[in-house]
Amino acid sequence: MTDIHSELSYLQAFRDAVDEAGIVAINDTKGKILDVNDNFCQISGYTREELIGADHRILRSDQHSNEFFREMYRTIRRGKTWRGEICNKAKNGRLYWVNTTIVPMFNEEGKIDGYLALRIDISEQKRLMQRLQHLAHHDPLTGLPNRVSILESIQKVIDRKSGKHFALLFMDFDRFKLINDSLGHDVGDKLLEAIADRLRKTVRASDTIQAARLGGDEFVVLLENLHSPDDAILVANRLLETLARPYILGGYTIYSSASIGIVTSEHRSETASEMLSDADLAMYEAKAAKQDRPIVFDRVLRDKAQKRLYIENQLRDVISRDELKLFYQPIIDLETGELRGVEALIRWFHPECGMIPPDEFISVAEEMDMIIPVGNFVVDEACRQLAVWRKTLGARAPENLHVNVSRKQLEHPTLVSIVAAALERHEIPAKCLHLEVTESIIMHDREASIETLNELKKLGVKLDVDDFGTGYSSLSCLCDFPIDVLKLDREFIKKSDRDREVLLIHALIILAEKLGLEVIGEGIENIEQLQLLQGLGCRLGQGYYYSKPLCGDEIEGSILNGKWHATHPMINA
Repeated sequence: MTDIHSELSYLQAFRDAVDEAGIVAINDTKGKILDVNDNFCQISGYTREELIGADHRILRSDQHSNEFFREMYRTIRRGKTWRGEICNKAKNGRLYWVNTTIVPMFNEEGKIDGYLALRIDISEQKRLMQRLQHLAHHDPLTGLPNRVSILESIQKVIDRKSGKHFALLFMDFDRFKLINDSLGHDVGDKLLEAIADRLRKTVRASDTIQAARLGGDEFVVLLENLHSPDDAILVANRLLETLARPYILGGYTIYSSASIGIVTSEHRSETASEMLSDADLAMYEAKAAKQDRPIVFDRVLRDKAQKRLYIENQLRDVISRDELKLFYQPIIDLETGELRGVEALIRWFHPECGMIPPDEFISVAEEMDMIIPVGNFVVDEACRQLAVWRKTLGARAPENLHVNVSRKQLEHPTLVSIVAAALERHEIPAKCLHLEVTESIIMHDREASIETLNELKKLGVKLDVDDFGTGYSSLSCLCDFPIDVLKLDREFIKKSDRDREVLLIHALIILAEKLGLEVIGEGIENIEQLQLLQGLGCRLGQGYYYSKPLCGDEIEGSILNGKWHATHPMINA
């Protein structure tokens, strides 16, 4: 008797515990609710009277498919226990999640005559998981899908292979770093939020259009179900127009246009990463073009990128492999025809690719910071060559040596010491060395440039402004910087058959004369251009009319053969 009593006590205790912690319901085989506990009423919002006798579908939400419930009933009708997570709908429409176990109940004949469902409320855990899932797939600043999310979406579109056109737009915002650095990160963040808001409104986010932020100031837009790949260009142009409008943020009026690259399904990629990379390549091409128009990816861009990567890899050891050579273009006295100096020009002779021109590798060297060792090599090698000429040619050696300096070289703290060491090592008088910088370079960081140029002047070297007249601050740089020589941009010379360019060249020559500066005309290609510059009073020039760039031995041979009638006296230290 005691054992039976104890067993009943344990059973009651078990039921009480389940009733206290769980959400319990009993249904008949047709789905009618036979009984529920208080927890069931509390979470569902229904009274016991409303629930008992009602069909269990009263709780069904739209979060599960019909197949979900068919599979559940197939399981319990076979007399097996079903376990899973179900989203139910309360009386007031609120959705809640329950971890559910449904157990068949058998009668004395062994037949199923009902089901007991035990549920545990997991709504809070679900909300937390959904929040974590959202954070994992969305940018916390703008709320847009992030890189992980958009890559998944792109891959789904690629794998679908529906035959419909789609495209990916990759955009980067010009001047964002300047805005962020000068106005602060708070304003930068507000700008990113404003950009995201414009993207949402412009692309009208739907199942077929999705905007995302990759990070920094990089955003993408995925377009699906296009009638034609050209539709992507229409969307991109609309975005360019919208994003170029000024932003009013924190009391500032900010302008920040976008560069957009496009890749379409015409150049189908196998992976989302590949498609994103192609769009990125097109974006960089658009940024470099500076024409406020989108660029569509094609295989030429891919070939160009692969060649660039090859150049980048090969550049790392180019100096140690002794593949860089200097050529020299003569600078001539336009009145006498005498050689006055040479400009050192770098060339890269690759054992497999042959001669790689500077416009294909100098910009790469600048981006990967190889321009510092390359620039240092040029300064030292050019000084070495001038020392050789001074020894072998004596008074007939070139009087001046002109060497180009990049922006990163000018900004680097070792430039002055590198130049001083090269002059000392090769015993070159400082006044023989001309360092050439463009006006855009020295205006990039005005104060720092003035300081460095003054330090170079203290060494005794001469300073030239190359490509003069192409920038927006020419007159300003003449007043503020210690300049000795102006080199007229070759575009002026090329267009010197037009009256306007002639007047401008003449005005610049007169201005330089008043300021005590020498003028060198670049890019002289024919007798007409030479005669024009002579008539306008330009004393020095260079170009293919006189000579293409030559190696050191060819310069020496030409001098010995009297090609430029160089008879000026030796300039001593």
